[in-house]
Amino acid sequence: IWLLSVLLLVAFLVTSGISYKVAHDSLSQQIESNTLPLTSDNIYSEIQQDLLRPIFISSLMAQDTFVRDWTLSHEQEPEKLIRYLKEIQEKYDTVTSFFVSEKSRHYYHSTGILKQIQDVEPDDAWYFRVRSLPESEHYEVNIDADTADRSKTTVFVNYKVFDFEGKFIGVTGVGLAVEKVKSLIELYQKRYNRRVF
Repeated sequence: IWLLSVLLLVAFLVTSGISYKVAHDSLSQQIESNTLPLTSDNIYSEIQQDLLRPIFISSLMAQDTFVRDWTLSHEQEPEKLIRYLKEIQEKYDTVTSFFVSEKSRHYYHSTGILKQIQDVEPDDAWYFRVRSLPESEHYEVNIDADTADRSKTTVFVNYKVFDFEGKFIGVTGVGLAVEKVKSLIELYQKRYNRRVF
């Protein structure tokens, strides 16, 4: 009886161990192949949706007839464009809004004319990178130091501006604070109970 009891106990333990191992492996496989990719897609979609708004704002700025007409009329009365950029920044709660003219290479900001873009200046490489994007790509999203405030890192949406005949005349866009993007990622971490990188 003792021998039979020991054999039954060992058989039960082995069967339980095998069942646990099979269930563990199956659950790990399920999480790895289904749950994690689905969560990843959801988080990616939410981040993309949050970035869609500044992309849309930049697109509207690039298509705005005021910006195009003002640029084509030799950038007279810069204060008009500066006021426009300030209104965009305040209305859409962005960290920055800007326009760089291809003709004058002036960097217009919501606070004034910050500087003149130069192709030898490493900090201005972003402008020439956006300018040389393929025809099918009209904008880029990048993270860089804010030209107006070097202590801040900003997520920029840089959008190409064309005149009414399709000729490149500059780059416009808005910037989001990295802290805002960071807080969004922290929100997703809490919502999905996952670590997001």
